[in-house]
Amino acid sequence: MRITHSVRIDRPPEDVWAVVSDPTTHTSWRPDLVEFRQVSDGPLAVGSKIHEIISFRGRQIEIDDVVTALEPPHRLAIRGGWEAADFELDFLLEPVGEGATLATFDWPLYPKSLLMKVVAPFLKGTMKRSTAEEAEGLKRYVEEGRSSG
Repeated sequence: MRITHSVRIDRPPEDVWAVVSDPTTHTSWRPDLVEFRQVSDGPLAVGSKIHEIISFRGRQIEIDDVVTALEPPHRLAIRGGWEAADFELDFLLEPVGEGATLATFDWPLYPKSLLMKVVAPFLKGTMKRSTAEEAEGLKRYVEEGRSSG
């Protein structure tokens, strides 16, 4: 199963990148995140480890991620998983028009457990809504200038 959602943000890719590539901001614009923090030392880089806790349908899911691509200011990719599924998440940023960005969230989900394989098709609508809420949250966060510190 793959979820893709794009949103136009009226700020240049560098401004959006400053937020997407800063793990400390994610809980501010991704409403289902309880925690999102880098657990490896040093600046964010390919191979950096991130721990996240997601609230989904009344459950908290703990996920350990690794950064798989870091291409400023255009792409941040992470791979993660838990006992029921693995996923990859690409944050893709493309300049559009003058001073604007098309931010695309692209993430395939790979069910591992039998239960997840059965229920994943029924969860797709919920997951699409959640992804759209994250994209809109990023748009609001960046456009309202909270990224400028």
